[in-house]
Amino acid sequence: MICEILIILFDVALTCGITLAIPTGHYYHYWAPFLLLIIGYVVAVGIMWSILFLFALPYKKTNRYSKPSKWALFWLSDALHYIHKHARIKVKIINEEALPKEKFLLVCNHLSKFDPMIISDLYGYKHNIAFISKPTNFKIPIGGRFMNRCCYLSIDRYDKLKSLEVIKEAIDLITKDYSSIGVFPEGTRSEDGLFHEFHEGVFSIALKANCPLVVMTVKNTNSIKKNFPKRKTVVELEIVKILYPNDYSGMIAKELSDQCHSLMEESLNR
Repeated sequence: MICEILIILFDVALTCGITLAIPTGHYYHYWAPFLLLIIGYVVAVGIMWSILFLFALPYKKTNRYSKPSKWALFWLSDALHYIHKHARIKVKIINEEALPKEKFLLVCNHLSKFDPMIISDLYGYKHNIAFISKPTNFKIPIGGRFMNRCCYLSIDRYDKLKSLEVIKEAIDLITKDYSSIGVFPEGTRSEDGLFHEFHEGVFSIALKANCPLVVMTVKNTNSIKKNFPKRKTVVELEIVKILYPNDYSGMIAKELSDQCHSLMEESLNR
């Protein structure tokens, strides 16, 4: 929202300033503002991303931060909001309820690269949500630096030892009340659009952190790429259920994984 406002203000100021400098009576005094609005918007977008790049420069990709930065969370969320608006994405939230005030683990199905972006846009800043993501996402020029500073965690699912270290870091972030954690238990995006089995190990985060578990589903994000720019995409985001520690007391990771899978499968089939 702030990015959009700044772009519009710069665009309007530039257009008005140049238009007022054009002597009245010239034929181009009447059509020039329309061209200037287009040029000004393009220039403003370039300036905005340049500023975000400068903001991101101090955040080293090689550093491991123990606590997320609210400043980085804000600008990451705001930039994502700008992207989603111009990607013509409309989010319909089903069964919306207040998320827990304490830090939590959020699990969701995975259809598109837009899934974590949409969730971060809606809830990332307010609830300090850091996602567990694949290493290549941290190579994104601006976003990767912000992700790292927001304590997003890079996981190589083929390296079991490093995966365990990431799970320990996630537990630490929750128990220290620094950040909530978002994860896609399927492990990767569903290429065929179907709902796949879970990697049960991620559910040990909730069990060991003794925190609320937010079960969420997302629909239709896999249509965004093919719909853009001709038409908008309506994405359905459902908060299926919030499980508190008392709800899964005595369970092991496999049992909790199966329960969440059933809840999400029921939601996706509705």
